[in-house]
Amino acid sequence: MMQTGDEKTIQAQQRLEDFVKNYKIFIDTCSLLYEGADLFWKNIVPILEREQVKIIVPLRVIEEVQKIKTDQSKELATRERATNVEKTLEFLKSAKLIEIRGEPSDKFADNVFNTVFTKFRTDYNLLLITQDRDLGVDILKLNESKSVRGKKISVQRITHYGFLGKIEPKPGEGVSGNISKNNMSNKANAFNPKAGEDEKFKVVNAMTNVSNNPIQITKIPVEGDSVLTGIGGTIKIEKKLNSGGKEGIIYKTNTPYVAKIYKKGELTEQKQEKLKLMISKKITKEGICFPVEALYNGDKQFVGYLMPEASGKELATSLFLPKAYLEKEFPNWKKKELVELGLTILYKIKYLHERNIILGDINPANILVKSSREVFFVDTDSYQIEGYPCTVGMINFTAPEIHKSHKDYLFLRTLGNEYFAVSTLLFMIMLPGKPPYSHQGGGDQKANIISMDFSYPFGEITNKKTPDGPWRFMWSHLPRKLKGAFYNTFSKDGTNNNEKNRLSVDNWIFLFKEYFFLLDSGKFTEQDKMSEEIFPSRFKKSPKLTYIVCKKCGTEVDKEHSEDGFCRDCFRDEAYMECSKCGKRIKKEYSQNGLCRDCFKDAIYTTIVCSKCGTGFEITNGEYQFFQKKGFDLPKRCEACRQNKKVQEQSSGGSNYTQQASHTSRNNSSSLCFITTDYCEYFGKPDNCYELTQLRKFRDTWLSSQDDGKSLIDEYYKIAPQIVNYLKNDTQKDKVYAILRDTYIDSCIDYIERNEYLKCKRKYMDMISFLKKLYFGGFYHG
Repeated sequence: MMQTGDEKTIQAQQRLEDFVKNYKIFIDTCSLLYEGADLFWKNIVPILEREQVKIIVPLRVIEEVQKIKTDQSKELATRERATNVEKTLEFLKSAKLIEIRGEPSDKFADNVFNTVFTKFRTDYNLLLITQDRDLGVDILKLNESKSVRGKKISVQRITHYGFLGKIEPKPGEGVSGNISKNNMSNKANAFNPKAGEDEKFKVVNAMTNVSNNPIQITKIPVEGDSVLTGIGGTIKIEKKLNSGGKEGIIYKTNTPYVAKIYKKGELTEQKQEKLKLMISKKITKEGICFPVEALYNGDKQFVGYLMPEASGKELATSLFLPKAYLEKEFPNWKKKELVELGLTILYKIKYLHERNIILGDINPANILVKSSREVFFVDTDSYQIEGYPCTVGMINFTAPEIHKSHKDYLFLRTLGNEYFAVSTLLFMIMLPGKPPYSHQGGGDQKANIISMDFSYPFGEITNKKTPDGPWRFMWSHLPRKLKGAFYNTFSKDGTNNNEKNRLSVDNWIFLFKEYFFLLDSGKFTEQDKMSEEIFPSRFKKSPKLTYIVCKKCGTEVDKEHSEDGFCRDCFRDEAYMECSKCGKRIKKEYSQNGLCRDCFKDAIYTTIVCSKCGTGFEITNGEYQFFQKKGFDLPKRCEACRQNKKVQEQSSGGSNYTQQASHTSRNNSSSLCFITTDYCEYFGKPDNCYELTQLRKFRDTWLSSQDDGKSLIDEYYKIAPQIVNYLKNDTQKDKVYAILRDTYIDSCIDYIERNEYLKCKRKYMDMISFLKKLYFGGFYHG
């Protein structure tokens, strides 16, 4: 029965545990430099810590790594890799997970291993981890010694999944052979951690001149058809799996591979030549669905290609979604899994870059996630290969210099351009789905990228536009080094913010690897356990602050941001209620008899019998408050009788004190409340309604004391009557009043209730600006 991926992982993990428990473990230079070594350390470190065991690293191995780091004859990627390995070893040594043994007089590392394994094979089971097959065969040969009866000697190599696999001798070779050469170049390249010449594409500076004209195809293969391969074989096109984008369709075949068949009119001469070039190289990295064979129809016309099959869910529709969706897809994930996913993706990008392949279109829809260690890159035919550009891209992943100088993607990208996209992808993994240039107030993403307006703080540096919600909490829980790397990449003041000096993939690998070790060891969460959560509910704890546990929800919050033992959200819940009549959510302190103020004012205070006509009439709470405020007695006559009395007084030349008082009040209200007064009249609210009372209080007590308060009030006084006049005669005034209510007035009142007076001022200014543009700017509305 075939094992599942999970079963294989469990079995590989068990083998690691067996080796740690039962063997003295040594590691060779080439394994330390191997690209899978980072995953290996992630897998084995928890076991080493649990069993309190150290891996032995010969002193000569350390010296070999240091030599490679400074050897200018080596490629930059190899030197950077050696630098990162040295830092990893320093970290492991400080964590007491490795032990460095040896003497300055020791010869080359290979000789050391032979000497040590010969000497101690009678005392211990010994394991050598190496990618060098020749050395491995020589060490295994010691098991054949008949003169000395020793314990077990095992030789294992690191696999690209970060586990251990056997080194097997070639057929007929047995375990004998020559001792491997002590050549540092061979050690650095053992098991081919970097590309061979049959895998590398050329680096060119000019675009191809191959025409982009469409190729005429007589027949596009569909389900049930057969297609020919470039080497003369025949393949059956079976079930349609999904669309391969607008260009083609993906089909299952009668092989382990799937086929991408281009739609009619989508295949061009340039695309055909590019694919032939891609197929000419051996790109066989697990999880990279690179073209492996060309496909032709019965008329021997190029129609598509074979590639490895992908599985998993798109990064864009699994991780880059709200919390509920992410937790549904990956219910057991913590921050450690996000970091591990970032490393998995980085190693695949590193593999492509080492082969002079630039992805160009780094698109979350083209990365499928099966687990934090299993990721698939699809739509690889869009990658930039030699002079064939990647002709597509997404705004968020496009570097500022490209936005500034190009209107399309018909040019050759550089690694510097690519590093911006890689950094953006990593940011959106750590803050799931949030682009680095999103901020409060929104704004055009392209403009934000060009201006490099990055809104996440670094130390005391901030533009105070960090997006609301969980994003600021996520950012605060990142390690300082990672925050610094993001800040310096995305900020206009950053030290790595341009095409020539952006952080490379190897730089990011080192940072993410260090972060993973800190999370995996528990050291990073010693200060704050919440740092291991993907969606923290508060800022990272500061040792300088005192924290309490909210009495309602149980979350920790610093004492300065709490109210009466509640976090602020719960305090708001405790402080608010729903009006028992209209259901509106209001502060309890503003409620009366379980009613919001409007409903309370409309409720009946008392019923009076009219002294004139004898009918009963009602006095509302609002009317009662009005009469009390004015110092009036409650009326003794009903509304009809009072109106009759007014008519009689007017016809006899009498005065109407009420009308005069109302007129005077309106004239003295100043324009700050002039428009609001008209608004309240429209919605049937009295002159002393709650909204007007709050705004007048705001005007008289706070705004008038501001430096620009008097000038604002004077300015509005000049234009407010004209605006009201236009508004009253507007055929679309119902819509405008609704906008004033929903967008401006309600917000102003809410800000006043929360004592956020500056926000109220800005919102009211926004309303005036909106009305000025509407009526003085010639804008059409409807």
